[in-house]
Amino acid sequence: MGRITGSRKPLLWIVGAVIVALTASFSMVSGQEDARWIDNETCADCHEEISESFHRSVHGIYFSEDAEMTGGNCQACHGPGGKHADSGEPADIVNPAKVDLIDGETTCLSCHNGHAFESWEASVHRSSSVRCTNCHTLHMTALELKQTRVSDGCYECHSEVRAAGYMPSRHPIAEGKMECTDCHNVHEGMQSFQLDGAVRETCLQCHAKYEGPFVFEHAPVAENCLYCHTPHGSVADFLLKQSEPTLCLNCHSMHFHAGLESVDGDYENPQDPSRNGSSTPDGWKKVMLTKCTQCHSEIHGTDFPSQSISGQGGALTR
Repeated sequence: MGRITGSRKPLLWIVGAVIVALTASFSMVSGQEDARWIDNETCADCHEEISESFHRSVHGIYFSEDAEMTGGNCQACHGPGGKHADSGEPADIVNPAKVDLIDGETTCLSCHNGHAFESWEASVHRSSSVRCTNCHTLHMTALELKQTRVSDGCYECHSEVRAAGYMPSRHPIAEGKMECTDCHNVHEGMQSFQLDGAVRETCLQCHAKYEGPFVFEHAPVAENCLYCHTPHGSVADFLLKQSEPTLCLNCHSMHFHAGLESVDGDYENPQDPSRNGSSTPDGWKKVMLTKCTQCHSEIHGTDFPSQSISGQGGALTR
């Protein structure tokens, strides 16, 4: 191994401490009490293809200058390989993808123990017995994920989300402009839906113009975007859970005009003859029970008072 600079010495000490701690764990997992450390070349004699790809992977590059300290790159995760090299038996070496879930996590979390993994044990993925190796293939180059795109890996379990992603109104995941991890932290356990933050704060990372504060606020907007919107895809416009006016009528009663009988027949507009027309008894219903946002256009909030008397300025019309 080449000369180690001063800036790398603390890193090597940490790696060395990790390996010492893992050695006992490896022994308990695979019964390798008498196993010895070997060099990478010995591993490559049988696992040539894996060894070649590993040296180009993220893990391989990270450990490349620390091979002596770790007892070999391969053994940083697989444990001492001497017994396996002698017998050739798979049972004599640790395979993190096949060992008990807890022991497999111990191997990965020995290095991956930063802020992003602090609440892993409280996460939905962890409680559902999802292993690191269910999503990650450790010998791969590039992203080290089984799929080219992160979302492809998520869809292996979340098929209903994939279906929603092809609805008429959707976030552009299928188009490759977004990934699931733009909103979700797959290793997080403290927020609902494994989001990077609370629901509203996550949405506002992209939709900042709706944050406010506004003089005239729409209460659901200030609380939770999911009261009205579904995030993955919808048949209604703007990712709404339902089309208007059905969505609005879940909370608001319809205008009293909608229950009135309208003019039956032709009518004239004395101020503007070009707006003369004909009406039916259901005319008021057609006007008041179509799209609420035809009039209440600033549905997320506004600083300008509405001019209606009944709305007292808060009708969100401008």
